[in-house]
Order: sequence, then C-alpha cells, then structure tokens
Amino acid sequence: MRAMVMAAGLGTRLRPLTDHLPKPMVPVANRPVLEHLFRRLTRSGVDAAIVNLHYHADAIRSYFGDGTHMGLPLQYSHEEELLGTAGGTKRCEWFLTEDDDCFLVTSADGLHDVDVRSLVASHRATEAVATLAVKQVPETEQFGVVVTDEQGLVTAFQEKPKREEARSNLANLGIYVFDHSVLGRIPKATFYDFGRQVLPELVADGLPMRVHETDAYWSDVGSVEELVAGNLSAVSGEIGIELPGKEVRPGVFAAEGVRIDEATEITGPVLIGRDATLAASCQVSGPAVIGPGCTIGTGAAVRRAVLLPGSTVASDGLIAGGVVGDAGQLAEAWRRWPVR
Repeated sequence: MRAMVMAAGLGTRLRPLTDHLPKPMVPVANRPVLEHLFRRLTRSGVDAAIVNLHYHADAIRSYFGDGTHMGLPLQYSHEEELLGTAGGTKRCEWFLTEDDDCFLVTSADGLHDVDVRSLVASHRATEAVATLAVKQVPETEQFGVVVTDEQGLVTAFQEKPKREEARSNLANLGIYVFDHSVLGRIPKATFYDFGRQVLPELVADGLPMRVHETDAYWSDVGSVEELVAGNLSAVSGEIGIELPGKEVRPGVFAAEGVRIDEATEITGPVLIGRDATLAASCQVSGPAVIGPGCTIGTGAAVRRAVLLPGSTVASDGLIAGGVVGDAGQLAEAWRRWPVR
C-alpha cells in the first residue's frame, strides 16, 4: 500500500503560526503534526508515501528528508501552482500505481487515531471504488457530511449543512482509499478536488463508494484553539502517539538536556522539550506542553498552555491557556532541535 499525503495548502486559518512555515509543521507534543501522521502510516503497514508541496516546501523536505529515520520511504511532488487534492494526486499517478491495486490519500495536518489498517481492510473486502473514513459529529455545520443508504453505500454529500438540514451526521475525515481506476477520471495538469468534484461525480455515475465509520480521535488542527486542544489531548494520553522523552516525575515527560530546579512544582500531565529550563519555585500545571529551548523564570506559573520552542516566561509571570511564543522561530526551532 502506498499513500498520497496532501501538504501543499496555505494554512491561512492558523496564521500567524503559518506565516513562516506550512501548516503540517506546526507543533503537536513537540513534533511537527505531520511527523505523527508519518509514524502512524509506518505502524499501519504503508510501504511508501509521496507528499505534495507548495507553500514553504523546503521546510518539509529538509526536515523529513527521505523518511528513513521513520521507516517510511518518502518522495515529493512540488507544485508551482496548486492543483487541488485530486489534481495533486493525479500528478503522482506514476508513484501510486507502481504496486498494489489501491492507494491511500490523507491530509498532512490530520491529528488522529484512525485505524488505517482497518480502513484499508474494509476497502479490500468490498467492490467499492472508494472507501471514506467518517465519524459521527454533533456539529454538522463545521464539516462536509456524507449521506449513505442502508447498505452503507454513499448516495450524496452535503457541505457544512445546518443541523436541522443535515441528512446525516457522518463527517468526512479526508482519509480515503481509492482503486487505481479513479485516477483515470481526473484530468492532467488541472486544478481538481476530491470533495467538490471527484466524489460527487462517482455518485452521479452510480459507482460504488462506501464509508468506514470510526469513533477515534480526529482533528485537523485548523485553528489556534484546535491546535491547543490537540496538544493538550496528546499529552493527556487521549491520542495514541509517542511522546518524545522519558518520565522524570509522575506524569511528566522530559527530553534530553532539560534542566528542572528541585524546587519547581510540576503537576502532570506535562511534556517538556529538549534543552528547556525550569527555574526555582516556578509552577507548571498540566496538561501543558513546554517546547524545546523554553525558559520558565523563577516564580512563574504555566497552566494548560502550549509554549512554542524558544519561548520565555518572565520571572513571576503567568501563562494560562493558549499558545505562547514567537511563531517566527518555529522553522528555525525544527532545525535546532530536531526530534528523532
């Protein structure tokens, strides 16, 4: 199984964090969110992946390289002009059809616990040309909604319908398995979109598509609020990801080079990044994520917050909630403190 990872978007809703680097590189649990996806794909038996790039492409390519450190061979497809989700996938047809009879498509910024193996197995067990990962949600107005019949076949789509108008509460998670035949329906070198064009066209032409329902954690970390929630969920153990570091106190994980004064009060769950310094008599109340290279001054307090790499909390300062730090330092932070 090979995977197409969509990483070419601009991430405008996450500005200013995405003013200097692409959205898939924003930090979750002191790693780029894209790294958590790559590690999940590796655990799920994906053999290789190709990543489309556009905005600040070098930030992704230089950090992940050929993917060998994660056990996931990577290729890249740089788009001078954005081609859309389907157009970008069509450009990588040569890679995705080299082996197997189907392939995975997923967004690079999805933070989730979706069982990819189960999704692929569900697809292989049917004659569907496409299988979509979906999840029941109460707030349909925030999602693209998938409508199915009693047999689980997709019959229609609704884009962010009001709750009283929604014909389904199954949100499209943007994680798909496609047969190779679907690529033949996408024009070359043309902006084309799965959600707006390919999937509705498959329904209109009567081709079988199915859903694979999950109740796993899923977020597209599409806003600052969702990014904070994703970080705090990760450190709280709500998402099945590996935390970079070892447990130094109950519920407190710290990476290499961390300096914690004996008089520091820490209530987990807390994740502390490489080379961070926590001075005497400061207090950290979890869930919280302290980025690499951060300094928390004497008597300062941090509560339910995410500190970006290289941030400083002044002595006797208070940080409660939200994201703190200089977004402009993020790109340099991944070069200075790579997590391997």
